[in-house]
Amino acid sequence: MKKTLIASTLVTLILAPAVNAVEIYHDSKNKVTIGGYMGIRLLTTDGDTEMVNGSSRINFNFSHKLSHGWQANSTFEWGINPFNTSLVFNPDSQFESQSSDLLSSRLAFIGLSHDQYGSISFGRQWSAYYNVVGGTDMAYVWGGETSGAYSLDGSGGVNGTGRADTAIQYSNSVGDLSYTVQAQIQQDDISFNEANFPNLGRLEYNNTYGASAIYALTDKLSVGIGGNFGEFEAFLNDGSKISEDDLIYAISATWGTMDMPGLYLSANINRNEFHDLDAGGHLIPKSVAGEAFASYNFGNGVTPYFSYNGRSTDDYVINTGEAAKYNQQIFVLGALYTWDDVILMYIEGRTDTGDYTLGNTKIDGDNAAAVGLRYTF
Repeated sequence: MKKTLIASTLVTLILAPAVNAVEIYHDSKNKVTIGGYMGIRLLTTDGDTEMVNGSSRINFNFSHKLSHGWQANSTFEWGINPFNTSLVFNPDSQFESQSSDLLSSRLAFIGLSHDQYGSISFGRQWSAYYNVVGGTDMAYVWGGETSGAYSLDGSGGVNGTGRADTAIQYSNSVGDLSYTVQAQIQQDDISFNEANFPNLGRLEYNNTYGASAIYALTDKLSVGIGGNFGEFEAFLNDGSKISEDDLIYAISATWGTMDMPGLYLSANINRNEFHDLDAGGHLIPKSVAGEAFASYNFGNGVTPYFSYNGRSTDDYVINTGEAAKYNQQIFVLGALYTWDDVILMYIEGRTDTGDYTLGNTKIDGDNAAAVGLRYTF
């Protein structure tokens, strides 16, 4: 019974992204909720301290009851940058990717769901692949760097592994097994700033495809498997062009729930080809990567947590003929204090002991710390 409930909940997560949503309208057929939070943090990196946006966002969720047990759902979510700060993706320090615009689209999809026949949804939504690796993406500032979910554009939108653009998904559950299949129907591309990406100019993607399955072994323990595949053409700044397959697949295991008293654990490992970028902004031909996250909720508002993000590559050669090697070892230690359902505070530190070597040049990782406050509405 409990396992079936967990599996069913995983299937419907896509149709209920706002955990703390406030109901603003409800009648016999229609329901409208609003949710989100405003966050702010002090960020220190190599001695430089600044106040920045803490991933603030707002979402609207609509549902409408149909005949024969069907329900229509729609969600719109925007990232908000009320402080006019801008953290731009930098391959040398992959801390965060935020738009300097006041509003930026995060989610926008419409779906149909049925208790027996599952759900189908269309638009920008959390991916099938993220169902498998999202359990480690729980830190409040740094995380998800080696799972492959947020590759290339900081959101995993163009290749369908994070918040997938223009995606069609079908989800359902059979007993304790929940599953999702996904296709991106697109002609999409991403361009890179030459200052930070001296070799990589533009990637052009066609359709991508993904799938995942989660099995609830007990009421606390679940395991998952999933993958994603796409084809792209890379236009390099030297005028050359290459065509490759973007492939990633992963397995995971998760114990418990972070917002409930007690221990929470999650880990995943993936193999990938031409899916991620190294610290110099070059495509990585092959790597093995993974993440682990652990926390303990004492039940009094205090939750310390720890995460690890790692990657290992063999030696590879970039288009200029230089040999490269990229190993990531990122450790995050933090503590969360949840005052109530509205206010929470956190402190988080990150150390990067990995290294990146390109030719005779070696780039060491950066260290950073942050203190944040979040107001949930």
